[in-house]
Amino acid sequence: MTHTSVELQEFFRTQGIRFGRCLEPTMQCTETAIRAHSIQNRQTISLLEQDNHVVAWQPRFSQAGPEITLKRVGRNDASTFAGFCNRHDTQLFAALDTKPLDPTDRQQLFLLAYRGITCELHAIMTGVVQVQSMHISRVERGVERGDAASPAWATWRYRYKYYDEPILSQSLGTIEHEVVEFDNQPAFLAASSFFTLKDVPVGQELVGVAINVLPVSASKTVAVFSYAGANQGVARSALDRILRSTGDTQKYELSKLIVSRISNVLLSPRHVDQWGATKVGKITQAFVQSLYSQRDVDDDVELMLF
Repeated sequence: MTHTSVELQEFFRTQGIRFGRCLEPTMQCTETAIRAHSIQNRQTISLLEQDNHVVAWQPRFSQAGPEITLKRVGRNDASTFAGFCNRHDTQLFAALDTKPLDPTDRQQLFLLAYRGITCELHAIMTGVVQVQSMHISRVERGVERGDAASPAWATWRYRYKYYDEPILSQSLGTIEHEVVEFDNQPAFLAASSFFTLKDVPVGQELVGVAINVLPVSASKTVAVFSYAGANQGVARSALDRILRSTGDTQKYELSKLIVSRISNVLLSPRHVDQWGATKVGKITQAFVQSLYSQRDVDDDVELMLF
């Protein structure tokens, strides 16, 4: 694929645009959003880091086109997003950030999911801003019509119904959680996101699952899947291969889901260094192909992340 010089300049310019609004439940806050961690720095990243670095997916843009690779990134920059102002980030997540994660604490699990879906909402809104900026430029240059597209707000509507309204009413709403605990598991990776379930339309409402995979100690990792109670059957069916398996098979099925659906992943540099170039290449190729095709990855033992 080739790009004109003007189009490339416009692409690079839009990559610098970020959505900086505080996305607190009422969406009325006017304070500037700060860059905060979607995956906790002190409690989680500290278990993964080596020399204050972790490994994460990093995009690189050049005239040849975008490229995504696994690269080391400073722990203070890892998994950050400007989704909340300092006041709301502190207030909303106090119960999660001020004490260790308890997999039986429904408030903590709710807040984990809320942070994950807000990180995804922020990414979508950033994309909307960038696409709209590029669209306006192309309209001005006569390349596109002015009525080309409008953004969808399905993720915000989902968050508002199942997360914002419960928070505003001081309840935990109808969110259900599936918790998988991996004992005797070294701290190899962390992941946090929200993804929609494909091929499972339920009326006009989005159906999705928030996922958080977190090491809680040097020898234990937990995976938390959170979904609206009304969608329990659909969600459990989509997660069936993970929830019904055990041991390495369960870790492998979870690995395939992460590679297929989640870009907000942090890995231990020590662990990645043991993979070798062939394994890193296969994981990268599978991730990129899934990103562009919107299809889940095929079976390959090299996709095991644990």
